Amino acid sequence: MQTESKPTELTSTMLRRKTIMPSKQQTTQVVEELEVVQQELALLKGFRDLVSEGIGYYFGSKAVSSEAGDDVEVIAKRKEVTTLRKEISNSIPTWIQSADVKTYEAKIAEHTEARKGLSAVMKPFTERKKPLDKAWRYCIGVAFPDALKELGAPVNPRFKLSDWIKEATAKKKK
Repeated sequence: MQTESKPTELTSTMLRRKTIMPSKQQTTQVVEELEVVQQELALLKGFRDLVSEGIGYYFGSKAVSSEAGDDVEVIAKRKEVTTLRKEISNSIPTWIQSADVKTYEAKIAEHTEARKGLSAVMKPFTERKKPLDKAWRYCIGVAFPDALKELGAPVNPRFKLSDWIKEATAKKKK
């Protein structure tokens, strides 16, 4: 024999609730807490925007560096400077043995000119990159710590890595 269970009927007396109006003190306290939460939310949104801007400077600088690394003229000048530097390094013992100061000075002058040429080719990239690097350093050294202090989390020097950063950096090594 099956027994069917009937759903409980909801009567209007079960649905009635006793409405208690909050006191004026409770209302004031809730409003004050709401204002504190809104202020903290505004600070957190500001910090989010600040970090986003700072990271944007960092990635902008990286992009300019990448552009410079892909530039044909820059590649050629870097290769020239590197070749001269290696030639000087490899030839120093020979120049010392033969007391050939003039050749040494000529190669050093040639290397100096090649470096000046590289600097000239890099100048447009450097001019774009320099303010981005400066802004990034300011964010890291001043803006981020000040903002964190304002949020109630001052930055203290750390000398030991946390577990999550150890795991994150260990994965990159593999």
